[in-house]
Amino acid sequence: MIGNRDIFLDRTDVSKFSLQLNHCGMQECTPGFSYQIDSRPYHLIHFILAGNGFFETGHKLLSLHAGQAFYIPAGVSARYYASLTDPWTYGWVGFYTNAANPFLSLLFGGENVIEFKMPLKETEQNLLSIISVTDQRVADYSQYDKDIFPGEQFTTILGLSDSLKANSRMLNFFSGLLRFQIPEDTINPVKNSPAMQAKAFMDAHYGDPVKMQDVAAALGIHPNYLCAVFKKTYGQTPSDYLRSIRMSQASMLLVLTDHSVSMIAESLGYANPFQFSAVFKSYYGLPPSAYRKKG
Repeated sequence: MIGNRDIFLDRTDVSKFSLQLNHCGMQECTPGFSYQIDSRPYHLIHFILAGNGFFETGHKLLSLHAGQAFYIPAGVSARYYASLTDPWTYGWVGFYTNAANPFLSLLFGGENVIEFKMPLKETEQNLLSIISVTDQRVADYSQYDKDIFPGEQFTTILGLSDSLKANSRMLNFFSGLLRFQIPEDTINPVKNSPAMQAKAFMDAHYGDPVKMQDVAAALGIHPNYLCAVFKKTYGQTPSDYLRSIRMSQASMLLVLTDHSVSMIAESLGYANPFQFSAVFKSYYGLPPSAYRKKG
């Protein structure tokens, strides 16, 4: 006799482990291209394969880059924008599942954005594999090229056999994502220097009203020590670095969106829009409104 048995599943509520593909695709965006996702019944994950852009959900505006994935839960609206200077290429997978599915919490850990560890090339090939179920041309290419597949070329899954095949390839992709993601995070956590930890903290929380005392407290070190090690590592103070992140995001959001200055200020951790405007003018030499007109 030979076989196996899945004791991971909770057989009193197997439905929460179910994952069913809705759609999969890839796109190389033009500069400033934006897309609005309204509330939908399926979950959606985008994998950034190249370039940069912005992800907006709730009151948060995040700057993202290649090697990151962003998650839009079912029932949630969001919007995302390609960078003006280095627009992103991404692939996405939309799928139905119970919000309590452990896959989502294992992969994203309660966040909406992660750095995924599967190599970009392997990630792209997995996405192409799903698409190739209904578009055999894709099987002949190792990467997406908008010149070869111009415009929108969606194909529809019509048969049960293809539905099962596409879903199985999605599940295989998700299985690979977890294999890359979990061991390093849970078994061999990376121990970074205080400066690197502080930088990562500010990269993740620049949209919150954090101060250097908050960063130091999160790392369990004195603010003066934080300033010294950060400046030694990166050549600038942590306050200067945090301001540079916020101003960089502010400049692009003023050009890419029609959000009010006060909303942009709030999304970047400034409770007072006048303080934000003063910092912006000091940094760029123009107030936000004038910068927007110039852009």
